[in-house]
Amino acid sequence: MNAQRKTGRTAPGAAEATTKAAPKAAAKATDETGRQAAAARRTDSGAVAAAPSAEGPIKRGPLLVEEVLQRMRRSIVQGDWELGEKISEARVAASLGTSKTPVREALVQLKREGLVEIRPQAGTYVFTLAPGELNQICEVRWILESAALRRAFEVDAHAELAARLNGVLEEMRVAWAGGDVRSYLHLDGALHEAICASCGNPYIAQSYALIAGKVAALRTHLGTDRHHMQKSFAEHARLVELVERGALEEALALLGRHIARKEGSYWEHLNQTAAGGILPPLRQE
Repeated sequence: MNAQRKTGRTAPGAAEATTKAAPKAAAKATDETGRQAAAARRTDSGAVAAAPSAEGPIKRGPLLVEEVLQRMRRSIVQGDWELGEKISEARVAASLGTSKTPVREALVQLKREGLVEIRPQAGTYVFTLAPGELNQICEVRWILESAALRRAFEVDAHAELAARLNGVLEEMRVAWAGGDVRSYLHLDGALHEAICASCGNPYIAQSYALIAGKVAALRTHLGTDRHHMQKSFAEHARLVELVERGALEEALALLGRHIARKEGSYWEHLNQTAAGGILPPLRQE
């Protein structure tokens, strides 16, 4: 060993060991690539294709799990995955160029947000609505958004809120005129989130975030309905006008009608079961 340090030459046998190790490492890398490709080719019954891959493989880094989470959340919210569709961890991981570990961690957070359901012995699925759940979502939205709007007036922040809402509304107008449904629906959510974010109480905004993803996904499945979008835009424009005028009670009344299960601008088009339940019906596998 001392001779090696003095001369700078490789110790006897080291070159041979390195030469032998290289093919093994290459074979291991090839096997791993093959396993990922095989995982991507498998067609588990009901498992979806890897929708998040549209943006390309993810670069490894300290925010890997967060990036996987954002991609998967967008795939659900934007409708790349259908409600009730099965998710294959292996195929998602292969499409993103990651292991299954960050995918599993992302699914845990998506479950917290109500965007996926984990069914024992069956797998993981994009959420569907249980009987009565739509009414519960509407109720929570009303509680949070009405409290936020009232609070914004109490702390004299309604002028600032009106300016913020006007900015979002103008972007909605452009998206609506250009037929950009995806952008319009995203801005629809942004307007309601702005109400909660402008009230000065971070707990309201944090609570709203727990249902925002699910509400956004439901909006996506109604995005092609022209009646919904026309009514939605008219109600948003009227709401912003009332906030700008300082007409709190009128604004609250309109917000209540806008969100309400029976009167809301898009809830009325949901294909609910007789029990008030699942959208869409669970696909039989």
